[in-house]
Amino acid sequence: MLQITAVGNLASDPRTATVGDNEVANFTILCNKKIKGEDVTTAVDCSVWGKRAAVAANYLFKGSQVTVSGEGHVEVYERNNGSSGSKIVLRVSDFALPPKGGQTDTPF
Repeated sequence: MLQITAVGNLASDPRTATVGDNEVANFTILCNKKIKGEDVTTAVDCSVWGKRAAVAANYLFKGSQVTVSGEGHVEVYERNNGSSGSKIVLRVSDFALPPKGGQTDTPF
C-alpha cells in the first residue's frame, strides 16, 4: 500500500456522482515544486467517498489550497496519439483546508 500526503490547489471544482449508495467527489490538485531551479507541477487525481464527498463538494473550489492524504497508486494510460502516460491517483481518507486567520487546519 502506498500512503501519500500532498498539498496543492484544485484545478477545477469537484465533480460529484452517486455510485450505488455511495457519493463520490472527484477532483485534481496541482502540486508545485522547484527542481534544479525549474517549476515542476504534478497533477494528483483525487476521489473522496461517503460523507466526506459532500463536505468536499461544499467547501472545495477551483484554486482552493488543500492537503490530502490517503492510499495512492500510479495509473498508466494511452494518449490519443498512441503514446503512454501515467498519473497519480489518490483515494482520499483525510483532507484539510488551509488555516484562516491563525486557526488550525480544518480536517474532514
